[in-house]
Amino acid sequence: MLLRGSSLWYWFRTVFPRIRRSFAVVVFCLGAILPAFGQLTINGVADKTVYNDSVTFTVPTQAGFTYAVFLNSNPASTGAPVTVNQADFYQLEVTRTETATGNTTNRLIRFIVAASERADTEWGLPPQVPFPPISSSSNEFAGAHLRIMAPQSFPAGYEIPVVAWVENDGSHAIRANGMLAAAGHPSIQIKRGVGSGFLGATNPAGSLLYGPSVGGVQTNLTINIENSTAWTPVSGLLSGNVSWPDNSRIYVTTNLSVAAGTTLTIGAGTIVRINPRVDITNMGTVLINGTADRPVVFMPNSRSQPWGGFLMRTTTGEVTGTGVIFTGSGGTANWFGASGNPSSHRTEQALFFCNGGQRINLTDAAAMYLAGQLGHSVNATTTVNLTHFLMQRCTTGGEYTGANFTVNDSAFIECPDDSVNFVDGDNDGIYLVNGTHYFTNCLVGWTKDDGIDSGGSGYGPLTYQSCWFEATFHEGNSLSGYKNTLARDTVYFDCGQGIEDGYNAPTGKVDHCLFAACQIGVRHGDNYPSIGNYDGYMTVTNCIVLYSHHDLFGYNWHTGGGWTNSAQLIANNNFLSIADTNFPNNSLWAPATDGWRLGTLGGVGQVGVGLAVRAGQNSAASFPNGVPVGLSRFCTNEVRVDYTLDNSDGGHSTGTLVFPSGLTRRFIPLPNSFNGVLRVALVNPVHAEITGTGSLLFQNVASAATVLSPLGSQWRYLDDASDQGIQWRAPGFNDNSWSNGVARLGFGPDAAAATTIRRFLSGTSGPQVTNFYFRRAISVPSPTDFATLQFRYQRDDGCIVYLNGNPIITNNMPAGPVTYLTFASTTITPASETQKFWTNLWPASALQPGNNVIAAEVHQSTATSSDLAWELELQGLPAASPSRIAISRLGEDVVVFWSDLTFFLDRADNIGGPWTRVQNATSPWKLNPQPAPAFFRLHKP
Repeated sequence: MLLRGSSLWYWFRTVFPRIRRSFAVVVFCLGAILPAFGQLTINGVADKTVYNDSVTFTVPTQAGFTYAVFLNSNPASTGAPVTVNQADFYQLEVTRTETATGNTTNRLIRFIVAASERADTEWGLPPQVPFPPISSSSNEFAGAHLRIMAPQSFPAGYEIPVVAWVENDGSHAIRANGMLAAAGHPSIQIKRGVGSGFLGATNPAGSLLYGPSVGGVQTNLTINIENSTAWTPVSGLLSGNVSWPDNSRIYVTTNLSVAAGTTLTIGAGTIVRINPRVDITNMGTVLINGTADRPVVFMPNSRSQPWGGFLMRTTTGEVTGTGVIFTGSGGTANWFGASGNPSSHRTEQALFFCNGGQRINLTDAAAMYLAGQLGHSVNATTTVNLTHFLMQRCTTGGEYTGANFTVNDSAFIECPDDSVNFVDGDNDGIYLVNGTHYFTNCLVGWTKDDGIDSGGSGYGPLTYQSCWFEATFHEGNSLSGYKNTLARDTVYFDCGQGIEDGYNAPTGKVDHCLFAACQIGVRHGDNYPSIGNYDGYMTVTNCIVLYSHHDLFGYNWHTGGGWTNSAQLIANNNFLSIADTNFPNNSLWAPATDGWRLGTLGGVGQVGVGLAVRAGQNSAASFPNGVPVGLSRFCTNEVRVDYTLDNSDGGHSTGTLVFPSGLTRRFIPLPNSFNGVLRVALVNPVHAEITGTGSLLFQNVASAATVLSPLGSQWRYLDDASDQGIQWRAPGFNDNSWSNGVARLGFGPDAAAATTIRRFLSGTSGPQVTNFYFRRAISVPSPTDFATLQFRYQRDDGCIVYLNGNPIITNNMPAGPVTYLTFASTTITPASETQKFWTNLWPASALQPGNNVIAAEVHQSTATSSDLAWELELQGLPAASPSRIAISRLGEDVVVFWSDLTFFLDRADNIGGPWTRVQNATSPWKLNPQPAPAFFRLHKP
């Protein structure tokens, strides 16, 4: 019993409640002093334990006691199961009080629910999915001008690269978003003042007018599309000083070498076209003398036929360039770790491979839409100087074990793209192991992994001055090793973790930085389960850390280092959105009086606001938390915007979203159910402009499909490389000795498997398993309810699917007999292809009442394939019913919608026709004002 007046009693009654939000924990052995009524029991969870996807706990109650239960400071119930299924770090605090005496007993249990789809990459925090960019308001473009880098003359039949910067008078990018649009040309997304893309390859010969604009800022260019182009073929060894004059048209047919002591000078306006997988081995100097209006362009024959890259294996190699665009390099997907090449976090070939001691100097340059990596450096230190440089759309900026970076007014974005799917594939903006690095006025973001990962156990100082990190799935900056990192006047926006002080002993300092809308603003430790000790220090001063899941977080759970709240995260004189007793020497953010402070870190008084939705998100089911609404950036003022919900059955409701200064995300709640079409719209913004998507239409078509086997199901599997013949396909086959796990099953970085299965016959190397067997039993009481079966599945590389022993699907497998040694037809890569869903329909007559068995064999394409994946969903579809069309006015819109989404919408001026298809029309469809009466009908090919 805890005696009143004892020091232990005083601690639990007085101190413990005060630190309910604290991670600092004192653990007492209570077994010897607990009363006869027994220990305080908590079932289902254990202290310092990790659970995949969900866990259920119960706090049993006893008569004569009252209970106070808090889960992450929120009240939780007693005497009944409580299921926790959101990935996060949790503290379960239970206080039991004896009614007769007032004596109390306390327990604290710390546990993690981890998202299995993200493996072990994000222990202790919710999965990060960045918002799409919200276009900026007109005042965010004030004082800006548009600088376009595009060729003045270009061969016909090829995509024309375009690089765009939106800059102020100081030639610094303004941090604004928008669509760079020009009549008759593809639009280009501008992210924080920069973006790139291509004009079409089908423009006819002659003058091509290009007048792009964004945010009210415009410029005009004329590009000459050449009637015919005479290419000069080159290959082999270049020795002596070689010059390719201005406006040359060079065709590199096979591998090209620049000898040591040789200078290759390339004149402005030159186009260098390179055959697939062809390399330029540079032992000398490549001097590129382009300009912004007459850049030199290195390009492939087409983006589907990437060329190789620059190989610099001797210290004499140098590439110095001004006004140059590199596109389409990285032709060898498995370059690193093969053919004597060094290993790397990723295997794709790099645009620049440096064996140590080389020099890369680029100004007014871009590397865009590469099939592989930007660069790689090993051994001796390579010097990299970049000014007004853009890297966009490559697998990663590359790994640099030996390099010194000096980077000014540059951007590293979209590794490998900007999408919502998570990939654990080391798609970092840059990975720096050691060296001395300076980044000033740089943008880094939209990466599937880290923005800049200063990883490995290397050494060296890193400085970030006035940089901007945004939309990284993991960290903006990740620190490890023994580095000394300083970030000042820098923004970390919408990142998994703004900055992290991870394994070994890095020293991190952040001063006068902004962290907003991150899962964690500043972190000591990391979110991997077993990677090393955390002996470094992170100091945070004069920062604004707002509206993150955790503003500051010092908890780590390395299996050898313990579960401790680190005293090595030192935070003083900062503004936090939530008071934290672990970090008392800071101030609570008061939006009404502190908002002006954001102005020194990029905040403005009026911003853009819009629905934060991506292409294809047209179902209410896509938004379980409501429709997201985002601001283009953080505002120094409070932003308000009204919303309306209009339903085709006559329903109407309204509401208001309020964004205190610094908050950039809100959600519009959707009704639990609705019939027909629902229109969601934003109206009446205050301190904002509605930019981008201002309204959205949802249709609730009653789903006639029945899920017979869901995604994420349990499967039996066999991964021992045995020959199972044909018996394993039969419903009555005994698979009790097989392993089991939840889908997606597989291995390798592209698979992102929930259940990892065996790759090698033994250990971690040697012969691989090349054929895998999967089985799943389902019950269908009444198969006659369905006319058709729909199979949706993911496979890497090839598969054959059986239902009740009968083959029904063959995908990416060769014709003819298939054995357990047969390879798939092609290799599936990258991750977007591995995780692509394929759909096949089959008559429901293949089902039998009661038990049915789905069986699948998945084959690798080679004996050394690095990935395997299997996932399947089965739905039963009834016979189709007649489709109906309806029209309704919803708010300001007139909307036509129909029930059978396989029909197309046709339009005519007269009811007798002629009828033409409305391009890209899907239900529900907003009708634009018609100059004269119009007629619409549904048509099914």
